[in-house]
Amino acid sequence: MSKASVDYFSTDSGPRKRDDTGFPPLPLRRKSLADESAREGRRASRRVETPPVEIAFLLDHGVSLDALNKAAGLARRQGVSADAALLAEGVVEEAFFYRALAQHLGVAFIDDTIELAPGALAAAGLGYVRLRDRRDGVRWLFAPSGTQIFRLTSVARAAKGRPLFAITTRTRFLEALRDAYPRDAVYAASHSAEQIDRDLCVRGSTTRAPLACATAALICIVVSLFAPFETVNLAVAFALAAAFLASVVLRLSACASSASGQEDARWIDDARLPVYTVVLALYKEAAVAPQLARAIDRFDYPRAKLDIKFVIEADDAETAAALRAHPPRAPHEIIIAPDGAPRTKPRALNIAMPLARGALVAVFDAEDIPDARQLRRAAALFAAAPPDVACLQASLVIDNGALNWMTGMFALEYAALFDVYNKGLSRLDLPLFLGGTSNHFRLAALREIGFWDAYNVTEDADLGLRLARAGFAVRTFDSHTFEEAPAVFRALVKQRTRWFKGWMQTAIVHCRHPAGFFADLGARRAFAVLAMLAGGVLGPLLGPLLMCRLAYHALFGALLRPTTVFETACCGLWCFLALSGAAALLWPILAGMRRRRLSALRNALPHLPIWLFMLSIACWRAFFELWLRPFHWEKTEHGLTMRGHPEGSGEQPLFEQEAGA
Repeated sequence: MSKASVDYFSTDSGPRKRDDTGFPPLPLRRKSLADESAREGRRASRRVETPPVEIAFLLDHGVSLDALNKAAGLARRQGVSADAALLAEGVVEEAFFYRALAQHLGVAFIDDTIELAPGALAAAGLGYVRLRDRRDGVRWLFAPSGTQIFRLTSVARAAKGRPLFAITTRTRFLEALRDAYPRDAVYAASHSAEQIDRDLCVRGSTTRAPLACATAALICIVVSLFAPFETVNLAVAFALAAAFLASVVLRLSACASSASGQEDARWIDDARLPVYTVVLALYKEAAVAPQLARAIDRFDYPRAKLDIKFVIEADDAETAAALRAHPPRAPHEIIIAPDGAPRTKPRALNIAMPLARGALVAVFDAEDIPDARQLRRAAALFAAAPPDVACLQASLVIDNGALNWMTGMFALEYAALFDVYNKGLSRLDLPLFLGGTSNHFRLAALREIGFWDAYNVTEDADLGLRLARAGFAVRTFDSHTFEEAPAVFRALVKQRTRWFKGWMQTAIVHCRHPAGFFADLGARRAFAVLAMLAGGVLGPLLGPLLMCRLAYHALFGALLRPTTVFETACCGLWCFLALSGAAALLWPILAGMRRRRLSALRNALPHLPIWLFMLSIACWRAFFELWLRPFHWEKTEHGLTMRGHPEGSGEQPLFEQEAGA
């Protein structure tokens, strides 16, 4: 340990001899309060006179002792190195810090393009890499932090003016790593899930044969509903009735269970919080960049423990420029996704995963405004949960619901889904289809299942089911994220088309091998998933046809005028199914409206039939897209109805006065 570090942790007296009781002997005289106060003052003064070695060299470069001591105090509270706290809070610029460190060590500082030697990535996890072009004998490149700075000081002294390494910034270091990405790593971003289990991935499952089988089954169902053969007609009708009844029972059970006790999480000190990686896959999102930066800076989480990753497509220079013009104060990096197929959000998320530093990972969308304490609460819940809890889903809340009836219905639907239905599924220990944002994961669990399936256009629903089949649990928790709903009918249909297409992909993938499906989930959970798929896919596809047939039989048939026992039983079943279906549809909406205090949006409820018809249009459109362009990602445009940011623009910087750089 260096002299500086010894002084930093020292006390002003050595060990004293213990008596027979095991306690130090009493002092020979009583010290006055003034003596004790003076002694404590000298001890504190001695502590602050020498900052930690990883930042002490900045005293020679114009940074004030007060700023360094504040950073050291913050680092102790957060359980991070002093340099990490200093840089995370923006006391000095990153380039200034590493340039000053290079000067202190007497080595070269590299701030331009860096080319790494073949195989250099093998040592990247240790914090250094080997250079391809040896500059003045320099072989190794460092962007050190924490104790590595102290070790390099010793190495530089031992080299006697001829060190074999150079210093660069953390940003340049990571850029060099990304530029040196081997081709197989780029390939893995598109096929990582397939390398774990190809049978559970879309690309190998949605071939012509499975699609043809699914299409033939759908055609048979539609034709049989209106066929003149009563036996076939009844058989199909009863099969559909059983499927929809299972969906109704599941929805009602989830609603009843959603009101049970909430999860409890104890407060975790900053020093015990893990590093948290936050990933945002962005495309054509320049309009929301300022709002996004403010939302990130509102996080109540130690900045030195935040690892923000923006993943941008190579042809999206506007978003990259907007992020550089309006950056968050938290440590972040902009990752340019290498060209490749498919160009989807899950592939972009996969690209960021090998660079993630955190044990926990959160995924957000560009327009999101999460609850400021969402990361802290999720970290506390993960710490208290058993290891098999791999994911926590926060509630999504629409904050432009008052704009028109469509955004109002969107807000009511989200309240029903995230505050009622999903919470009930979580209480019942059933699989649930994740929302595409505000998901929090254990990185180890994601790695075990191969991360996201890059070809599934509803990657969130698929991921929730693959986690369940791998033996992991998904839970909801009481935190919210504000989102923007599409305000135009065309945009709404396009968004729902992609969602339905992804659900169809997921249904085909996981139902291809029923034996494995039931073996992985167990009978109870497997039937619950089938009920979800029946309500989520068959409902919008066949719902309008069934309602038309029901209305026809009510007006012209025997639905309300049965004459035989058999007709009476059938009519009772259809009427019960219709009424219970209406209850299963309205109960979550009304419960979500009450829990989210959305009574002002009740005027949107009369538009529910139009909303359901829109869902049917989107679902049939998705069915045809599944044949024509199965992996096409229809992007939802954001920033069209910009909202005011809640409660200001984020917390104030820790240090009001920046150190001179």
